[in-house]
Amino acid sequence: MVPTRPSRRRFLAATAIGAASLMISACGVFGGTTSEAAPSGGPATLEFWTINLKEGYTPYIEGAISRYEQQHPGVTIKWVDIPDFEQTQSKLLAAISGGATPDVVNMTPFILPKFAATDTIYPIDELTQDAGAVAAEYVPGLWDAGVIGGKAYAIPFYGSVSALIYNADLFEKAGLDPAKPPANWDEVFAAARAIHDKTGASGFVQTLDDFDDAGNPSDILAGQAGVPLLSDDGKKAAFATPEAVAHLDQYAKGVAEGWIDRTSVNGGVMDGAKILAQGKTGMVFLGPWILRWLKDNTDEQTFKKFKVAEHPEGAGGAANGFLQHFAIPRAAKHPKEALDFARYFSGTTLELAKQAPVLPGLASIAKDPYFQTTEETKVLVDQEVKFYWPKHPAVAEMFAALRAEFQSALLGDKPAERALQDAAKRWDELLAAGS
Repeated sequence: MVPTRPSRRRFLAATAIGAASLMISACGVFGGTTSEAAPSGGPATLEFWTINLKEGYTPYIEGAISRYEQQHPGVTIKWVDIPDFEQTQSKLLAAISGGATPDVVNMTPFILPKFAATDTIYPIDELTQDAGAVAAEYVPGLWDAGVIGGKAYAIPFYGSVSALIYNADLFEKAGLDPAKPPANWDEVFAAARAIHDKTGASGFVQTLDDFDDAGNPSDILAGQAGVPLLSDDGKKAAFATPEAVAHLDQYAKGVAEGWIDRTSVNGGVMDGAKILAQGKTGMVFLGPWILRWLKDNTDEQTFKKFKVAEHPEGAGGAANGFLQHFAIPRAAKHPKEALDFARYFSGTTLELAKQAPVLPGLASIAKDPYFQTTEETKVLVDQEVKFYWPKHPAVAEMFAALRAEFQSALLGDKPAERALQDAAKRWDELLAAGS
């Protein structure tokens, strides 16, 4: 039986690891990349916060911490796991107010801009003279996600990237070649029509949830249609363009005619996955972690129908990405040691990736031969990844406004042009308020 949908906050906290059903037990000896020696300042205790990693990943975390402590005599790591990303924000503010600030904090792109805007976290270049060299160590698209106003505020931990997951059986019934999945969005729309016409199933589900690889509206606009979300100065919305209108019109037409599943309008990540598992749609655009969920929630014969390919190329030129960062609060007692530990811990993600399909933040780890062993892992590292989200403190409110207007357009309540104009107006209000 397909389990009930996990909460949105749990998905946002776990990103590529996904729902609790994807959590698998850690085992074995864990490797890691040794960073440069920590600054010598005598004994130090670093408080290290992660988001939702205690369940299933405690041996991995504790093993990596133990190795670091052995390599850095006098340094003790106190690990604290926060159940979800929303608690991270409130708990960090409370810790700062109470004078008990952690040294390394796992943050999501939802909250990083808020702390950067209030100067509550360090820019990386204030903690090292080699910020450029540090940046060069990481996957460019993931590093850029932490660059706000020209300054980098975070060390990438791990990420996720969208892929095409499709039902080869429905492709064959529709007269499509399963060995040649759609490579761009024109081909996606054509394949979706064929699947619907020949089988009665919908062609694809592309949900509007604001999670990374669930097809959020910023990816539909910037990644697929190739339109900028913001003006060059970042003060105005820039997405209400003819290209965006035409692309959103295609979505509205697809929903009306049935070749885009209606679940796309109000559904979330797992709603699309369930429909794919039930054979009711031909394609979804999710991270490759969903294959493990499908394997656990379908029979062997059904699972063999599911294939994975690179995300169809959009006008934006790269697959949509999401990630988890490490940030260093200004009130941290040992900020330079904290940066050293954050860099070290980002070098442990090969072992994490062997438990759950994640994209390592470090470019050198992404080049490890392990990622070429299966199609599931290849799509993580063979695609260029880009972070299409607006890096603004009001990102959650901006997404909510955009999602609501997309829903109006897909349901036929508003023309696509009007929906995008109304969303842009709301974005301009939020940008002007600086919230």
